[in-house]
This record gives sequence, structure tokens and C-alpha cells, in this order.
Amino acid sequence: MIIDYLPHSLTKISMISIEKINPLYISHVTKNYSKKMTNTIEYLDPFDLLLPVEKHPQKDEYILVGKYDCYNFIANNQHIRQIPCIIEDFTDKPSQYLKILRRLHNKGDSNKTNRQFILNKLEENHFPLLQILKQTGFTKNDLRDYNYKVTVPKNYINSHTTEKTMNWINDLKLKSNTKQFLYKCAGLPIGNHKRLTEEKKKFLQHFFAHAKGFEKLTIPQQINILTHALNFKAIMTAQLQQQINCYLIQ
Repeated sequence: MIIDYLPHSLTKISMISIEKINPLYISHVTKNYSKKMTNTIEYLDPFDLLLPVEKHPQKDEYILVGKYDCYNFIANNQHIRQIPCIIEDFTDKPSQYLKILRRLHNKGDSNKTNRQFILNKLEENHFPLLQILKQTGFTKNDLRDYNYKVTVPKNYINSHTTEKTMNWINDLKLKSNTKQFLYKCAGLPIGNHKRLTEEKKKFLQHFFAHAKGFEKLTIPQQINILTHALNFKAIMTAQLQQQINCYLIQ
């Protein structure tokens, strides 16, 4: 189906005073977003601050119908009082809320693959790393997981592995053969029940932080423990079921 897009009759871009913009709810904005915006404020272009609003037909005010994270940053910045806004046709409250909800899910290109591609292009053009950090709000920790560390064995890297997980394994204070077991698990296809997923990685982080004496085990013993740890849901379910059965036969 082909849809012809016709611009709305009232759609235009204007500079509007922040005091005239009326949000429909108090949004939760992450500290990370606010920090990145603050750190890159001198590099922001008008598009970065562009807000979608609806002009109220009777009042001298504008209803905010998207980009609440950006609005929150602007409203808390005393140096920004005029905002570029795209003015849309006025609608009823349900339509306004639907707009907001729809736009909360519209970041289809905000994924690691696209960011990695652009970062690679900047690297090809010999753009300084410090300038990337300064102008984009990326941190060194953000960039750390965009490339495999040179000490990660290349023979374990495949289309199923992620830089974040492989780098994490690389930094673990484990014996080489034990690490190799985890590398193999991280490289299993998505959907394989033995794969080291992000959820299982978080469990292992908790395990390594609280388990005592693991480092004293032999390599086969360590691998056996980790095999069970990677299957922690099934093991816990079986134990709970066993406890249920014991209660039922009492």
C-alpha cells in the first residue's frame, strides 16, 4: 500500500518561549541522558532541540507531544529560553497521548550496529577520540564495548558473540581453560540453551562476587560449576518443585 503524505495545514517551525510550552505529564528522564546533553550543549544544533508541539486554538500556549527528555533538559537550563518547535495541528487529549506514546517507541535506528558503523567512519577519517567523547556525549566506558580487546582470542569471535560479553570474560581472573569454556558459550547461536546470555552474565557476576573458594577448584570442577550456573533457572525450578512435592506428601 502506498501512502501519500500531505503536510498538515498548520505544520511549521517557529521559535517559541519555553514558558509557553505545556507538558501533559511529568516524565522520568535518565541521569545519563541529562549528563550527555549537558556535556555536549555547546555542540547542539537546532535540530537537536526541536520539539513537537500543538498550538492551542484559544490560549497562547503549546501542548508538548513528544521529546519529553529534551524538554526536561531545556526546562532546567536557564540559558535556553527560546526553543525551535515544529507546530502540528491541534488534536484532542487522547490523540495527543497517542502521539506521545508512539514517539516513545520511534528510535528505530538507535542501536549498536548503526553507532558502530558511524564510529568506524569517524575512525577512518582519523577523527580524534577525545573529540568524539566531547562532542557526542559518549564516554570511554561506552566506547569500550564497541571493539574487542586485543587480548580476546580471535578464534572464539563469531557472528554470535558481542564485544561487551567477550571483553567481560577477558577481564575475569580465571584460568585460561575456564575462560575458554565461557568464550565458547558466548559464541553459541541465539536460542541455544547453553549460550551465555546477558541475563546469565549478570548471574555469573553475582556468583563470582559472592562465591567463596571457586578459584581453588580444578579446571574440570570450575567448568562443571559454571555449566550448572548457566542453567540456574532450570536448577532452581527443580529445587523449588522438589520442595513443593515434600510439602504435599507431609
